[in-house]
Amino acid sequence: MSIIFLIISLLMMLFKWQRYIYVLISLEFMMMSVFVKFYFFWGGVYFFFLLCHSVISSILGVVVMVSSIKFFGSDMCIYYSLKLS
Repeated sequence: MSIIFLIISLLMMLFKWQRYIYVLISLEFMMMSVFVKFYFFWGGVYFFFLLCHSVISSILGVVVMVSSIKFFGSDMCIYYSLKLS
């Protein structure tokens, strides 16, 4: 099951890397694969740590995306905009 999330996230990262929202979604799918893979090996404390880390990184990613849209007017990734200039 975790391999499905990993494949989806890698394909999304490969084909949709220009938009920041898709990068965030693919990172969330990678986090889901880590959840599914390691939940059965370690106890609930490690799962809680991964869950808190995922929530904090998701909130920070959304804040970065909203501020980049507010100031720059686009949700294109930094690497894509550097390539164009």
